[in-house]
Amino acid sequence: YWNMMESSAVTGNDYLIQYRNISSKLKKRFLRKPNVAEASEEFGQLARELSDGEAWAQAGLCCVAVAKCEQTLVNPTTEVSAITQAARYFLKAEIMNHYLHCPSFNEHLMTAISCFQHAIQLYIDHKKPALAASLSVELGQALRSLGRPSEALTHLRIAADLHATSPFHHLTCLGYIASCKIELGDLHGALMMFTQMATIIEQTAEQPLTGAYKDILARCEISSLLILLTLQPLPQHTKPPHAQLLEKYSWNTSDLQKFNVPYDDAELVVLLQSLVLTCQGRDTQALATLSQHLTRLLGPEHLHLLHTLVTEMNRT
Repeated sequence: YWNMMESSAVTGNDYLIQYRNISSKLKKRFLRKPNVAEASEEFGQLARELSDGEAWAQAGLCCVAVAKCEQTLVNPTTEVSAITQAARYFLKAEIMNHYLHCPSFNEHLMTAISCFQHAIQLYIDHKKPALAASLSVELGQALRSLGRPSEALTHLRIAADLHATSPFHHLTCLGYIASCKIELGDLHGALMMFTQMATIIEQTAEQPLTGAYKDILARCEISSLLILLTLQPLPQHTKPPHAQLLEKYSWNTSDLQKFNVPYDDAELVVLLQSLVLTCQGRDTQALATLSQHLTRLLGPEHLHLLHTLVTEMNRT
């Protein structure tokens, strides 16, 4: 931490001197106990000043000091709050390095991950799995934003496990995991996640589906269809739910009630049916035309999968 502090030039007040002055108050003296509460308050104030000056790494260092003070005072709530804030400050420092294209050895990121993990463990120790899960998701999504989906997977899986008893939050975490797998090009893994999500909804959600559950199932169905068309699994290697999905979109009907899709868009149904027939016939010219019509109806992730499908079809 000292190397990190000294390597960052900060204009204005010499914060390093202030940090050392506060730290000196924690030293034991003859017949005098250190005033830990006062030091904690001063470290917190210094962190706020550094944050105002966008000196994120130094602010994070001060928050770590606050957490250590609160640990000494046996204030777990304040301790976990301080270490979480430290994690966010170090993360901001890493993001700023990326934004400015500064040389980085990922020291800020590694420190942020360490702080997040410490806060997560504190919540787990105090029987607060939902709060631990929310921090795991926050860390996972931050790693995704920094182009590290493989590392993000570890923390998102932890979040999914912590949310195991909460179907909706569990589904949300599985959705993030599926997105990571798509970003990594692991379509088989993504398909497995979407299939698992659809199964959970069928087993736990009230019927008929409404709101968020309906939107999640729509995402799962369209994503699974696009992935299956890309992978083109042999019939003997196609799992029953996947075979049923492909068969479903091979029907020649646009009646949404009879078709039983989790979204209210007859045009999308027809286009996806046409997409299945086009891929089965390996008509790349028709596929290009269909892609243009689908573009305005699909979100970013589905468009990415559609692009992957088109690329794969043109290659083979």
